[in-house]
Amino acid sequence: MKLTLALATLFAVSAYSATDWSRFRGPNGTGLAETTGLPSVVDDSTTLWKVPVGKGWSSPVLWGDMVVVTAETGPSKREVVAFSAKDGKQLWAHEESFVPHNLHKTYNTFASSSAFIDAERIYVNWSTGTNIQALALDHAGKLVWKNDHVADYIHEHGTGVSALVVDGVMIVRSEFDIEKNGKDLTDSPEQKNWKSCIVGLDAKTGKQAWKLDIPNCLNTFSTPIVHALPGGKNEIICADTGSGVMGIDPKSGKINWQHNPGYKQRSLGSGVISDDFYFCTFGSGGGGKEIAALNLKSGKPVPVEFAETKGLPYVPSPLVIGDYMYLLGDGGIMRCVEFKTGKLVYDERVEGTAGSAKFFSSPVAGDGKIFCTSQQGDLIVLKAGPKFEKIAASKLDAPVNSVSAIGDKRLYIRTATSLYCIGAKGQPVP
Repeated sequence: MKLTLALATLFAVSAYSATDWSRFRGPNGTGLAETTGLPSVVDDSTTLWKVPVGKGWSSPVLWGDMVVVTAETGPSKREVVAFSAKDGKQLWAHEESFVPHNLHKTYNTFASSSAFIDAERIYVNWSTGTNIQALALDHAGKLVWKNDHVADYIHEHGTGVSALVVDGVMIVRSEFDIEKNGKDLTDSPEQKNWKSCIVGLDAKTGKQAWKLDIPNCLNTFSTPIVHALPGGKNEIICADTGSGVMGIDPKSGKINWQHNPGYKQRSLGSGVISDDFYFCTFGSGGGGKEIAALNLKSGKPVPVEFAETKGLPYVPSPLVIGDYMYLLGDGGIMRCVEFKTGKLVYDERVEGTAGSAKFFSSPVAGDGKIFCTSQQGDLIVLKAGPKFEKIAASKLDAPVNSVSAIGDKRLYIRTATSLYCIGAKGQPVP
């Protein structure tokens, strides 16, 4: 399937325009944008603007002339902040208090969940204390509603699932483990009775529309994607260890189908879908990897034999462009495989400005290029296609764990300290 056709199908499902990147990893989490004129290097001639941002690993999202991120502003404060895509000027900021909790101090923050934007509102879900909280703002940054206790949550390394809204329902995940290697992670007898769940909130009011209890599982970080069904209906696809991969009706919370409950590894990277073929990875810090490769044309999951399982990514999400899937491993190896078979096309190391690089950020693509941002603070650009070709590598001001956003002829990169807008100077913002 050609990239143009794949994107056209995605845009028919959603309310996005081709130049809006309104959720984590862009249109339906694909990481793809249909645009041209994206620069390959970061220097004075391509840096349109650069502004400081607070601590956080949420990824930038776009709507029209607005770029939105979340960031910590103090020991127990964080904000949703909007910048002008034209010049980086701050448009507004909405600050909230939170209760600190257990967190991976190196790889996570209290502002790691990315926002979701539609024509009416901006949605955020994140954790505070032992609760999952959700809120909605209008496009001027005014609070529309807030649900302080969507679900209970037991922390191991904090949270990071990003917001998703489909068919008027905000999907909020709260999947967790009550013990780790025999160690009880609960703080009270009451917590032992808490259940993992996925919750649907009315996007207009924030009130619970449905709640789906999930068996105990490893803490989940992956953001769901939308699968368009015949007849104009949608389902969301979620993956975790306790329930495997699930197709869920977003309006009712009913499970349409389920594949392989009992994965042993954690779901961090989000899945991808193209032409009714779904793929996701599971992993662990110790290096174990599992996959789901499913044909969904029949409406039910049919496992597909997938050849390439070596060196699968743990944190970065897969990237599918046409007939090829790009799997960027945390350790810096890019594997290009045939999308529906897993047959290896190439296996190459992606190096930054100072050699070896490591990655938590997922690659994104547009203008025939694949953009990779590293924990060493590099932007590395590869040529899309079945032959490995490194176009350029540029040094940024700090490490990157968030996923870049692509607008019309522009790339937005969030480092540990700054938000960059990269593009050809003189290009107007549509």
